[in-house]
Order: sequence, then structure tokens, then C-alpha cells
Amino acid sequence: MPVIFFCVLIFVLSSIPGQYYPQVGFEFSDKIVHFGIYFLLAITFYMSLSHQNRFKLFAVHPFIFAVIFTAIYGASDELHQYFVPNRTCDFYDFLANLGGAIGAMALIYVFFEVKKNRKRINAEIQDFNKTRV
Repeated sequence: MPVIFFCVLIFVLSSIPGQYYPQVGFEFSDKIVHFGIYFLLAITFYMSLSHQNRFKLFAVHPFIFAVIFTAIYGASDELHQYFVPNRTCDFYDFLANLGGAIGAMALIYVFFEVKKNRKRINAEIQDFNKTRV
């Protein structure tokens, strides 16, 4: 459900004509916004895919499919903006969307690797302490 909510939110925000968006005072601020929004969208895709049981392939490879689905949605969002007054379909915005998705998956991967290694190290320490006594 969160992924659907987030997709609808992105669609609604992308439907607002460009003249109604506030201007930010530095260059590439829109790329940072795209990165952040699609970073969060990728996390919601990852959580949805990894916790579902219907499609085994998605549950086994949630990192890959979260990036793919986020990239597809990002591309469709850029295409959608082509038809919104004073908005553009920008390839660099799409790259920022993709970067946000890849960044999110990299962060989640590192988090789980650190967690897994911490468990392994704690188990080794416990085994070592048992053999010393």
C-alpha cells in the first residue's frame, strides 16, 4: 500500500504546472529533489517486494526489481511531465530518479551486510568464549 500511495503522490505533484512551483535559489536543486523522492520510492518498492509471497522471483531479487520498477516509474513520470504546462521531460531528471533508486538499494545492501557480518562476528566471539572456558 505505501508504494501505491507514493506513486499517486508523485503523479499528483508532477501534474502541477511548472509556474506554480516555488523557485529555489541554486542550480540543480530539482535533481536533488528527484533523487530524494525516487530514493524513498525505491525503498517502498524494496519493502513491498521483499515482504510479498505471491511472486517468488521478486522476493528473491528485491534489489534488482526495486531499481527496475523505480526506473520504469521515473521514466513514465518524465513522459507525463511532457504534457504538463511549463514542465519538461528531462533525461537528466530521469538520471536523478535512477540515481536515487540505486543509492537507496546500495544503502539497504550495506545496512544488511553490516548487520549480517555483525551477527557472524558475535557468533564467532561467543564460540571463542565457550572454548576458552
